[in-house]
Amino acid sequence: MKILVISDTHGNMPMEMKNMEFDAVIHAGDIGDAAFFGALDADAGERKLYAVYGNTDFVLSGYLPENVSANIGGEKFFIVHNLTAPHRILPANESAISAAEAGIVVFGHTHTPMAEEREGRIFINPGSLGKTGLTGRRSFAEAEICSSGEISVKIRDIDTKEVFVSKKFNKINGLFKEI
Repeated sequence: MKILVISDTHGNMPMEMKNMEFDAVIHAGDIGDAAFFGALDADAGERKLYAVYGNTDFVLSGYLPENVSANIGGEKFFIVHNLTAPHRILPANESAISAAEAGIVVFGHTHTPMAEEREGRIFINPGSLGKTGLTGRRSFAEAEICSSGEISVKIRDIDTKEVFVSKKFNKINGLFKEI
């Protein structure tokens, strides 16, 4: 299963999802206004769209949830916009991640792309797609869940198409490890 992971579009979508080969789309917040979300949902087409509102999505806060726990491709995901306070996961998020038994956590907010394993979980931040993030790039992530249980995550620069983060993970005894 292939998943497009985006965040922080802020009402700007520099890609057309219709022609992309993904089974699901995750948007980790700071989407834009309601009209932009409607266009995003339509562009996702038949693919399942998982989305949460972000700190700038005032108009969507009653429409979209603050976080989502979902089984996607046989893996438990937790999706939230603002995961952390400086240097630590917010306690409410830590509790929700544990309650969801999530192995994969997707978040945005920081505009800093990353994919890493922490204490047996995969954490993915696709960076900012709608405007240049703190790295000077606009980026998105591609996650692929293979039948073998391996999960690969690639983060691409939208302008150059360059993959600048590429990681693979495998589940051992219920915990993910980078391979």
